[in-house]
Amino acid sequence: MRFAATILFFFAFWELKAAVVKGTITDEQGGPIPYASVFVKNSTYGVTADLKGYFFIELKPGQYTLIFSCISYENLERTVTLTDSKPLYLNIILKESATQIGEISITSGNRDLAKDIMKKVIDKRGEYWGNIENYKCVTYQKSSLEKVLVKQPKIDSAKIKADSVKRAELLRDTTKSGKKKKDINEVFKDGKLNLIESLSETYFAKPGLYKEIIKGYHDYAATDPPWDGKGASQTLEYGEHEIAPVYYGSSNPYLLVSDAQTSDFNFYRNQIDMPSICPKPLLTPAAATATLAYSYDLAGTFYEEGKKIYKIQVKPFYKEESLFNGYIYIQDSTWAIVSVDLNVNSGALLFCKDFKIMINYSEVAPGVFLPVRREFTYTIREGAYNILGNTRINHSAYAVNTTFPDKLFNNEVKRYEDDAFDKDSLFWMAQRPIQLDEKELSYIRTTDSIANYYKSPEFLAELDSSFNEINVWSFLLNGVGHRNRARKTEWYFEPLIAQMIFFGVGGYHHRLGGHFNKEFDNAFYLETDGQIDYGFLNKDVRGKMGIGLTYVPKRFIRTFIRFGDYYDMINSYASLTSAFSRSNYVRNKEFSVAQRMEIVNGLFGELTFEFSDQLPITGMKLEQWSQELFDTINTPTDFTRYTKAELKLELKYRIRQKYVIKNKKKIILGSKWPELKLIYRKGIPGLLNSEVDFDYIEIGTTDEMNWGRFGTSKWSVLAGEFFNRRNLRELEHKYFRGSDQIIFSDPVRSFQLLGVTFKTDQTYFRANFIHHFEGLIGNKIPGISKLRITSAAGGGVLMIPSQNFSHVEFYLGLERIVRIRKQLFRFGIFAVTADNTLVNPKLTYKIGISFYNTFTRKWDY
Repeated sequence: MRFAATILFFFAFWELKAAVVKGTITDEQGGPIPYASVFVKNSTYGVTADLKGYFFIELKPGQYTLIFSCISYENLERTVTLTDSKPLYLNIILKESATQIGEISITSGNRDLAKDIMKKVIDKRGEYWGNIENYKCVTYQKSSLEKVLVKQPKIDSAKIKADSVKRAELLRDTTKSGKKKKDINEVFKDGKLNLIESLSETYFAKPGLYKEIIKGYHDYAATDPPWDGKGASQTLEYGEHEIAPVYYGSSNPYLLVSDAQTSDFNFYRNQIDMPSICPKPLLTPAAATATLAYSYDLAGTFYEEGKKIYKIQVKPFYKEESLFNGYIYIQDSTWAIVSVDLNVNSGALLFCKDFKIMINYSEVAPGVFLPVRREFTYTIREGAYNILGNTRINHSAYAVNTTFPDKLFNNEVKRYEDDAFDKDSLFWMAQRPIQLDEKELSYIRTTDSIANYYKSPEFLAELDSSFNEINVWSFLLNGVGHRNRARKTEWYFEPLIAQMIFFGVGGYHHRLGGHFNKEFDNAFYLETDGQIDYGFLNKDVRGKMGIGLTYVPKRFIRTFIRFGDYYDMINSYASLTSAFSRSNYVRNKEFSVAQRMEIVNGLFGELTFEFSDQLPITGMKLEQWSQELFDTINTPTDFTRYTKAELKLELKYRIRQKYVIKNKKKIILGSKWPELKLIYRKGIPGLLNSEVDFDYIEIGTTDEMNWGRFGTSKWSVLAGEFFNRRNLRELEHKYFRGSDQIIFSDPVRSFQLLGVTFKTDQTYFRANFIHHFEGLIGNKIPGISKLRITSAAGGGVLMIPSQNFSHVEFYLGLERIVRIRKQLFRFGIFAVTADNTLVNPKLTYKIGISFYNTFTRKWDY
């Protein structure tokens, strides 16, 4: 304890040695001025105030003149003398000015000069970018999130300090009155920080290859349990079978800048693609076509280290487009970008209300200008709170156009070293190139002081207690379970509300379902699930159980066994109208074994053997309501009972799949190349008295294409054939997803006007396509642009040559992105028309909802 206290004292003393200016920037009425800029006069070094007007700038001891500025306010200069003894606090008040113009008057001549300067920058941009083939550097990154009440006008440092003490006391109090302690997050519900530091070696090579080796990583929040009871895979009851995980990790969608790629705002390129911030790429002020989107004004000149610097004010023509506004600093004669102080148009943002970028460039080699300092500041509204995000990045030790080891830029884009998560305070004290403010220091001291408690059995038991608590609501709504994080086990039984199956096959069923999972120290994962139910109308008992073991986590190798006697869907991806109708159900007595693995990077395979006894439900008593609800499609499928032994091989290949290695697990990031898949099914006659004899093969590909500022496209092509149909039963046909009345289903995997049910036992060909224009036209129309409505169009075709069948459809839609807390939704209204050889053309309207995956940064469709 003495050693820990000594380190904390030394840590606090060391932090105070830096010279710091901090304070608030307000207007004449006392209201904060969000995102005001604070610059050292005659330099490009500065910082951004946050939403509350709070700023924090670190400098070497000495005398400085600071310039405080914000668009529509008069600039204010303040000369300060700094020492390393204590921070200097300033309360800055800016006066409003309807004609704020910077350091010199803006005239038509200044505008012409600014445009001429930017034309020279545009001409030289390609040369500077061409001078870089590769580089490596050391990268330090600090990211923080702060949650504050919208109506909270001031920073209450005393309250934060008091809460820190309260939090520490709460954690020490493990025995008082035997009562359950509060969730420690509740103590910092208002003003709570999420603080992350990382230190890495960053490698880059053209055209856009990155490799990061994380030497140190510390998430000071550290309140998430080390194990959450979730496994590597999930079994879906509805939808197409998926053998390749979309991702194997989680992320906080509010951490918008988290690595080298998400921080790569390269203003020497034409466009900056940041899908987590804007739906389409941002056009830079130095792009080849920038003069069609921006106006430029000369806002001032000064000399920095003997070189003349032009301060150019950048204004976008279109307020809702993916464009910037603010200032860009240009070095005279070289026409190099040496700094930017820019905001992204708020109308173009997804999660944020505001997003500001500050970048300082340095000539790290002759004719090579690269970032040495980046700062990103943004605000996200969440209910009654604002989430204040800030990421600070420093780059050092650049080596440009050097020789890298062979195969450095492979499919692994990031790797965390084994001891990256074990770095102590001394390591960060030695490696941290920036000064932290008092809130961050307090947060670090508090979390470091309780770090051992997070690992203790008492804390793990406390985390489990809310899950394990049993009361009347557990039985009724939440379910009854027990989780032990220390042993990494969990069992669970469904609540009463889930046990009552009012719309079961053959009337009301009462079901008991649950699972048991365990993760072992070697990362092996055991998962089980099961259910048993009783139908009162037909007095039938049905149930199934599954057990699986994942034993090579980095390659997703899993063996899964399933057995049972239950009512199964014929088409697991039918239209919602028919998915639960009785025509889509059979009784299935099944035993299956599935072996899944990643054969090589990006190539996933699953081999499944299934033996089943298929029985129709035509003799069952059916409930009257199902006939009234589903009408003609409710009649059970009639067939002769038969047994089936089937071998199924599924392969999926993601070309050049990117991934991250973290905590001895593989996190899949996806691929920019098309995804290929193959399915082969073999009905084996005679095996275990199997009556089927067929062979089926299916091949397909799908891809997402980014057309820059012209939008994104998604397409898929699929073809299949039963080349052996000696004994092919109706249940083994190829089924397509039918169409719903008003629901616009995933257009890449289904059709909108194909019919409620559709299947074939012949050769078929299918193609689907959708393009999202991402406001290509609407964002430039005044009035309409503020609605943030975009458009989409696409179509599909299905052909079965042997039956002379063809189906063609087209659709056009209007879409709008809506955020509900951490989830993005894209709502759309579509006009759909189709023509095929069975029915006449028709026009209908449908409503669709697409979900955004914050980890992969992609939409469902």
